[in-house]
Amino acid sequence: MSRCYQPHEEWPRHSKAWWRESLNLARAAGWHLKSFTGHAWGRIMCDPALDEPCSFLVLSTGNGGEDAARDARKRIERCPHIAAATSHQILVRAAMLLEQADGLMDAADACLTAEDLACEAEELWSCASSAAAEAEQLLEQAVRADEQASALLAEAYEALPLGSELGCPPKAGQVELLVVEAGYRSDEAEQLVDGLPHGESATSLQHRIEQGKERRSLLLARIRRCGNASGSDSV
Repeated sequence: MSRCYQPHEEWPRHSKAWWRESLNLARAAGWHLKSFTGHAWGRIMCDPALDEPCSFLVLSTGNGGEDAARDARKRIERCPHIAAATSHQILVRAAMLLEQADGLMDAADACLTAEDLACEAEELWSCASSAAAEAEQLLEQAVRADEQASALLAEAYEALPLGSELGCPPKAGQVELLVVEAGYRSDEAEQLVDGLPHGESATSLQHRIEQGKERRSLLLARIRRCGNASGSDSV
């Protein structure tokens, strides 16, 4: 069985992260999807109404999938039939990138908060037995914060480059990777929004971009402080 999806519809989720990125780009650029069942996951085409539209096959599994997905992104960007996405589609893509950036920074913030609480608890334990009760409470908070960080990390991990590693708990250098990746997505969103005419939606996204820059600066400063305190800021 097969089904055709238009750009404004919600597309099925591919099991491979590298294909999901290519499919998101195709959908944002106005391409169409014809889904299949079996080894061939589907076929993407720029404009089904054309006699010879740009298209490529998406497989469910198999070797070379990452290279094929990377090649597909280049073909989407170079398509002569759809030179550029509409303003609405660009706004959708920019908003998605900012959502990913926010998720990465949320995970970094949660990791740093968990580490701060754990360090504070350890200092209290070493001070005196009278501080034991307060330290125990802080440790409980640190455990809850660490659980929250783990949940956010699980969501953010898919947005990281293939092969990225995060310790448990992540070190300062690994947490910095989350913030850096958030910056890449925010910068791409800013480039997309800069090319749009001024409007309420674009202004709202630009405000989020500026807020994200300030938040990244604060997180990076916290990471440097953590690295100095631990004597190491590397992965």
